[in-house]
Amino acid sequence: MPPTKRLQTRALQLNVEALFKLLGGTPDERLRFWEILKGVTTPAVFRVANQQIKTMEVLVNQVQANAANLKQAAKGNG
Repeated sequence: MPPTKRLQTRALQLNVEALFKLLGGTPDERLRFWEILKGVTTPAVFRVANQQIKTMEVLVNQVQANAANLKQAAKGNG
């Protein structure tokens, strides 16, 4: 699995775990809640997490480009 997919999966797992802790209740109530969550919330959470990861990728690419520019500038001044 690519790293992006692992991050997205882990973020969703943490969200679900936190919601279950807040929910409490019986196993049947948690199962019903999970079915509702899967059908309504998960796609929205997935889209938000996916957008955040894409933004992070852009920022990392910018940092890498800046580091390469700094390295090249340092070689020119050395």
